Amino acid sequence: MWGSFFFAGLSITTSAARVVYAFSRDGGIPFARIWRKVHPKYKVPANAVWLCAILSILLGLPILKIDTLFTAITSICTIGWVGGYAVPIFARMIMPKENFKPGPFYLGQASRPICLIAFLWICYTCSVFLLPTVYPLTWKTLNYAPIAVGTALGVITLWWLVDARKWFKGPVRNIVIQQDKV
Repeated sequence: MWGSFFFAGLSITTSAARVVYAFSRDGGIPFARIWRKVHPKYKVPANAVWLCAILSILLGLPILKIDTLFTAITSICTIGWVGGYAVPIFARMIMPKENFKPGPFYLGQASRPICLIAFLWICYTCSVFLLPTVYPLTWKTLNYAPIAVGTALGVITLWWLVDARKWFKGPVRNIVIQQDKV
């Protein structure tokens, strides 16, 4: 069991560090200059890895004393992980057909119905992880995920409205894509 925890934590930290590096490379998070540095010998964003490892430890330590925190962290992580898939799926659903260029794997006419089913399933899954897990509801059994997710989304939205929308222009292209004419 401890091996499972270790390898799950390792994969989560690796994924999170890649996200932190990508956002910092594009200037999308505070102190981006620090987090986007790549180690000269190992060629990894070591500062981003250490940031994610330390944050994981700090967020995980209270689980040792507070039982409901495990439920909240699991819910928040699941909502973030599964909810991240909803954005491109929803974008594909509302994108006009003439603007879409299919790739090598394309579902054809089944694409939109499958996108709809996937999007509804993601909405259902995220909703379930916001619900309480134990009844009767008390302060000790409350699932704090809705409060944490709502607070995080509120702070991020406020940051965007007040400051980030003035300077953040999206991902920075650092690869030139050549399109060969056939």
